[in-house]
Amino acid sequence: MRENWFKFWNHPRTKAVRHWSNITYDVSWNIILFLIIGVLLVGSFSVGAAGGYFASLVKDTKAPKLAEMKQQVNSYAVTSEIYWGSGEKLTNITTDEERQPVTIKEISPYLLDAVLSTEDVDFYEHDGVVPKATLRAVLQELTNSASRTGGSTLTQQLIKNQILTNEVSFERKAKEIILALRLENAMTKDEILQAYLNVVSFGRNSLGRNIAGIEAASRGVFNKSAQKLTLPQAAFLAGIPKNPYYYTPYLQGGVVKKDLTPSTNRMKTVLKRMYVAKSITKEQYEKAVKYDITKDFAKTSKRSRDTYPYVYDLAEKEALKIMTSYFMKQDDIKEDEVKPSELAEVKANYRDQALVAIRQGGYKIHLTLDKKIHEAMQTPAKNASNFPSALQYKQVVNSKTKKTVTKKDPEETAAVMVQNETGRILGFVGGRYTDGTADDFNRAFQAKRQIGSTAKPILVYSNGIENGLITPASTINDEEYYYQTVPRQPGDNPINNEGGRYRGNVTVREALELSLNVPAVKTYEKMNMSNSIQKLVDMGIEIPDNIRYAPSAALGTMEITPVELAGAYATLANYGEYVKPYVISKITKDGKNIYKAKSKKKRIYETRTAYLTLDMMRGVFDKGTAQYANSLLKAPGDWAGKTGTTNEIKDSYLVGSTPGVTLAVWTGHDQNNSLLGATTYYQRTQNLWAQMANLTYNANSSYFKSGARFNQPASVSANDFKNTGRFKEEDQKKKEAEARKKAAAEKKKQQEEAQKKADDAKAEADAKQKADDAKADADAKQKADDAKADADADAKKKADDAKAKADADAKKKADDAKADADAKKNTEEDQKKSE
Repeated sequence: MRENWFKFWNHPRTKAVRHWSNITYDVSWNIILFLIIGVLLVGSFSVGAAGGYFASLVKDTKAPKLAEMKQQVNSYAVTSEIYWGSGEKLTNITTDEERQPVTIKEISPYLLDAVLSTEDVDFYEHDGVVPKATLRAVLQELTNSASRTGGSTLTQQLIKNQILTNEVSFERKAKEIILALRLENAMTKDEILQAYLNVVSFGRNSLGRNIAGIEAASRGVFNKSAQKLTLPQAAFLAGIPKNPYYYTPYLQGGVVKKDLTPSTNRMKTVLKRMYVAKSITKEQYEKAVKYDITKDFAKTSKRSRDTYPYVYDLAEKEALKIMTSYFMKQDDIKEDEVKPSELAEVKANYRDQALVAIRQGGYKIHLTLDKKIHEAMQTPAKNASNFPSALQYKQVVNSKTKKTVTKKDPEETAAVMVQNETGRILGFVGGRYTDGTADDFNRAFQAKRQIGSTAKPILVYSNGIENGLITPASTINDEEYYYQTVPRQPGDNPINNEGGRYRGNVTVREALELSLNVPAVKTYEKMNMSNSIQKLVDMGIEIPDNIRYAPSAALGTMEITPVELAGAYATLANYGEYVKPYVISKITKDGKNIYKAKSKKKRIYETRTAYLTLDMMRGVFDKGTAQYANSLLKAPGDWAGKTGTTNEIKDSYLVGSTPGVTLAVWTGHDQNNSLLGATTYYQRTQNLWAQMANLTYNANSSYFKSGARFNQPASVSANDFKNTGRFKEEDQKKKEAEARKKAAAEKKKQQEEAQKKADDAKAEADAKQKADDAKADADAKQKADDAKADADADAKKKADDAKAKADADAKKKADDAKADADAKKNTEEDQKKSE
């Protein structure tokens, strides 16, 4: 047919047909030529317009330096990590998004192929941008097409994530293209791919936390490193970045989604693209597609913060202090050079900076804690049978509402184990996990409590030995005794011992073993109390001024945390050298030390002092107040220690040391209730201590130095074990002074009694004379009164006689007058009758 057409066209049968054929050909050619020219003109205009529009979009975009671009794309928040002192990773520092950067060599080849086959199959061929893909994406955007294939290369996606924003606009797209082309000149293809895989989001992990970067994704979803991913696992993870929270297998809280169909279908899509791209064989593809990936998912995990709350909080708190100081030092800020009014604000600003760095800076915080020892210490604390079953309560005032409420006050415990020589904290107990949970109060580091008789070795007897006042063999009278260095007040009670009885003359060794109070106070009052307290201050322990000069400090009235107490006893076990207990050994970033702890030793006690005190403390376990703990103790070693109890049995302690470690245990109530229960309080404390000592020894005995003993130094002599020292001399002088005082008092008493007798005799004579004088006066007065009475009686009698006579005369006259009248009357009547 084609041949017939060409034959007809080239060889028309008539002249008219040839004529019209030529005209048609010319017109058609001109039209076609016009259309071609028109299309070229429109195309040129469109390209020019597009180019002009593109130029207008990027005219304000400054071309960054290549080094700056490289730094920007590799700048991202990196999750900081916490490690046990024994090397194991503990947990990540909580942050908004977990990320653990890796190099491209540490990523499975399956994962690299899966990502490239899915996201950018021509990655190693293009220069950062694929024009046809970009044009296709622009046309889809202009036409509002329902089908969006995407036009961004991995380089462009990296630019969008790290330098630009997710804003949907032609201006952002234009800038993305320019910067992508430039980035290809700043980094190699492997560097770009590595940066992309460390940046991109992968949804959530088995803890329910947001994750970014392939290493965090691999560990968070499959609990393995990115280097060890299998083909199905790699395909699954490579499919997630398209829509991270849709394809991630986990919901918030780390719960696996019920419907994983979208995720598994996405994995199959990735595998199909890998097969099409010839990254895998047909056999590999078919096998991987059938694989049940859900069985590889990590189970919902429990955060280490929930498992080790006290450790996590302490690590973050201590790291924050260290990093705050680090940043201040970097800026050459010295606290003593900052105005006091500005210091708080300055430190707060650096603290905020340090907090961001810790959570997002990719630091590795290495603790001193031995994981096995620390976990072993938790077991007795979590065992409810080690505590009273009946709860106690306390009426407390709510700080917010100001209302009085009833609060549970269970018996609590805290413990610390310190390595004597280095100050490393090997393990601790922050609380007993009441109802299976921990609270925010770390009693081992925050609970300041009175320490009772545990003060005697570190404050009283050690200083007494060092001052030449006593030796372990010095004799002290345990008797009724009152504080001598403070004014005695009415109603003051004498110093009592546990059990309420006194034992008479005892040695210092016996006094310490039995924890007698009177000998301790007597010894302490003979010293400069302030200088003795200074030893504790030199260990970094804060002591109020009212305690510095108080003799009651000998009985442990100062408030100290368990970690401070453990550090003080470790000083004795370290032959008098103090090393501050610490929990962070170092902080690193990119393999370099930002901070490294240094064990600086400070001489507190003389070697001789420390040994003699330790030698006495051995007896506390053998025949003293810690015999119960010793009966339960299975951890071998040269143990030396001390018990302690405070007033009203509100606190109970046992601290014990071997040449290697010191273990301090406290029990009490947060609300200061007294320790009650079916078993004796000290038995519970000593039981806890013994269990912790036994379990930690079984966990890691290398720290204990159980085969060693506290060796007697050359500075200790035979006289140190005799009753020598100033206490004996001063005690004798005191007795002689008391005897002289007593004799003087007796003589004075006799003189006073003699004077009293003389005074009494004189007083009796005076009283007799006075009585005689009074009697004479009374007799004279009586005579005068009698004379007067007689005179008065005579006068009265005369008056009465005169009155009687006058009355008689008057009566007689009256009678005579009446008789005369009667006679006259009778005469007249007689005369009338006679007439």
